[in-house]
Amino acid sequence: MSKAKLKKALAALDKDELVTMVTELYDARKEAKEYLEYWLDPDAGKELERVEKLVERQFFTPQGISRRTPSMPALNKLLKDFMSICFEPERIAELMLYIADRLADWMEVRYRRVSYRTSLRKYVGDARLYIETHELEPVFGLRLQRLEERVEALEAYQSELSPRGYGWRRRR
Repeated sequence: MSKAKLKKALAALDKDELVTMVTELYDARKEAKEYLEYWLDPDAGKELERVEKLVERQFFTPQGISRRTPSMPALNKLLKDFMSICFEPERIAELMLYIADRLADWMEVRYRRVSYRTSLRKYVGDARLYIETHELEPVFGLRLQRLEERVEALEAYQSELSPRGYGWRRRR
């Protein structure tokens, strides 16, 4: 359905029908519920905290124990959903850096999993591009630089691992 058709259909509804439709939508879809709750109380800081907790749960249990494998599609969806409702570039950059930071933390705890190195580089590269595009270097430049140095240190350690990348050290 196109946006024009949707507008025409919504214009044909009276107020009570529109209220009924929106409340049914609120009950039916989790994404709609989150969007409408943010629309009613647009507090980007509170929403960022909520999403950061969800990101944290992808990597660590509430007790602080690292999870076996985080879901990269779930992380991408959290970021995409946040970007669709929050239009503050600083908050979006903050979330992008937070995801990369938590992935690096998880990789350090999980013995520097080589298989997630590409994902980490992608998140850091996307964050750099977003920060540069929105001219946020004065705010996030130092944090981004430290994160990139951390990624380089992780990669340097991983180069000492066996070619198979399973966490075994080479014999010296």
